[in-house]
Amino acid sequence: MKDVKKYIDNLKRMFFYLFNMVPYLFVLVTVIAVLEAVLPYVNVIATQMIIDGLMEQKSASTIAYIIIITLAINVLFRFVLGGFRKKREIAEVKLELYFQKRLSIHELRLSLVDIESTKVQSLRRNIEQAKMRNGGIDRVINNFEIIVKNISSLIVAGIVFMGIFIGQHSTSKKSFATLSFPILILVVTLIICTFITLKLQAKQNILVSELNDKANQANGSAFSYMQLISNYHFGKDIRIFDLGDYLCSFFDKLWKSSIGYTIVQRLGKEKAKIPCITVLCNEILNIFIYILAICEAYTKVITVGNVIVYINSVQTFIQSLVSMIGSTGEMISTGVFLQPFLELLDMQEEKIRPDAYVEMPSSINEILFEHVYFKYPGQKYWVLEDISFTLKSNQKMALVGENGAGKSTLIKLICRFYEPNHGCIKINGVDVRKYDKKQYWEMISVVFQDFSLPALTLGNVISGKDEYDMEKELNIFHKIGIDKWMTKLNVSFDQYLYNDFSDTGVEISGGESQKIAIARAVYKDAPFIILDEPTAALDPIAEEAIFNDFHQLYNEKTCIFISHRLYSCKVCDFILVLSKGRAVQKGTHKDLLSCSGVYKQLWDLQASMYNEIC
Repeated sequence: MKDVKKYIDNLKRMFFYLFNMVPYLFVLVTVIAVLEAVLPYVNVIATQMIIDGLMEQKSASTIAYIIIITLAINVLFRFVLGGFRKKREIAEVKLELYFQKRLSIHELRLSLVDIESTKVQSLRRNIEQAKMRNGGIDRVINNFEIIVKNISSLIVAGIVFMGIFIGQHSTSKKSFATLSFPILILVVTLIICTFITLKLQAKQNILVSELNDKANQANGSAFSYMQLISNYHFGKDIRIFDLGDYLCSFFDKLWKSSIGYTIVQRLGKEKAKIPCITVLCNEILNIFIYILAICEAYTKVITVGNVIVYINSVQTFIQSLVSMIGSTGEMISTGVFLQPFLELLDMQEEKIRPDAYVEMPSSINEILFEHVYFKYPGQKYWVLEDISFTLKSNQKMALVGENGAGKSTLIKLICRFYEPNHGCIKINGVDVRKYDKKQYWEMISVVFQDFSLPALTLGNVISGKDEYDMEKELNIFHKIGIDKWMTKLNVSFDQYLYNDFSDTGVEISGGESQKIAIARAVYKDAPFIILDEPTAALDPIAEEAIFNDFHQLYNEKTCIFISHRLYSCKVCDFILVLSKGRAVQKGTHKDLLSCSGVYKQLWDLQASMYNEIC
């Protein structure tokens, strides 16, 4: 029961959230639902008037007049409904875009700690599952429309029925008790059927909600795997290694062996129970309605024409009532898949500016690591332990160490994606946590080891903005060697990278993408630049060109450089060697080679490999 209350609360929150985004959509949905509820009765009442008119032998002109008026009302209703539906479709598209934009912007403003967490990854999977299995936020709108339409139908059917009952029976010579007894039986039968349906629906709501929740959690791995095999970037590997049939078979086994598969099957069975029972109740009521209407017509309590309205109004009332109960249950079940949306939206956005912040200086004179300790959330072991060093303005420092030594983690700390558990990082003597992050990031440019390039135009990728300095980009491209690639493939600045959004997009190699990442870092022209394995994908000629122009590219900039190719460290002022999260050596390339230690071991190992080949 607590879960059901939570799901209802989810619905309320999401409803008001969506209403505040595009309020007129809900007005349109309500108007359309009311008009659609009223329109059938125009034709039903017109049919009643025509039949009664024929029975009473009214003139042909009177019958024709009724037909013309009915057709005119139908045309007017259809025309108005068509206009409203068109506006509704536009409003729904706008709502979907607004909501997705709001969700994406919010996610973008989360801290990297949250973005990389298993919680956010799980929420993302559940959101995608909700869109695929339940229709996303459109389901909220559709259920809202169904409920409004059912309520409108109940009201209209009730008014029409009471109009016939009061109007016709007021002229009858029978006592009120005699006239009301069949209606009383109908009402009692209706109450019993409604009560049974409500009890079953309430029980099913709890079970279906729980099953939906479990299915979302259980299907996560299978859904993630499905996204993986549908990614076109894996197309080459799938074809070369003939993985297609195996991956599809593996996905099928993964899905069928998961608890999610069993839950979804059970979910389908549970949802099928209520319709069977409601159909039975409806048929019992329909039989009673027909018998009652025929008896009323036979005894001339109501006219033959009124029989049609009588039956239609009572049937519509019952069907709308049962449908409203069912759609209300569906609406409550919708609260389950809304949970991940709301959980993600409830997550606190990253605090960019501290309460007592210090204005970021215009230049970086010194970067100081002071006894820094760090471990990732949920881990027991330190990734970095007691790291201390000082990097002066315009100095170039190389970070060296085996895989897993903590080099990339140290870069994340400098970038303030994570904060130290102990110790502090200072810039110009001030703890970096006191600086506004946005101002801080403006002073840093990075080529990450696992960098990514968005599928935008080449010029926009480099600048990160709508506008860019083409002459500045060309100058950088010439220094890095991208201009030759552009000339060879006839690539322009307004051409898209990759084929995600454009058929004329250009697919780029690992080496060229790394050059573009370097160009992007240089274009930013920040005083502090970090290069994490910037030449790993480059050929020897391109790498040599980069290092020959190293001082020209990064002149008058403070720089941290990470590379496993140790000969590239010679261009740096000093080298910091990490091993198992600790700083074990510090010095110039020449100094570190003159003494035994990790750096000399790595250098000798690389040198011996080249010597053996030669």
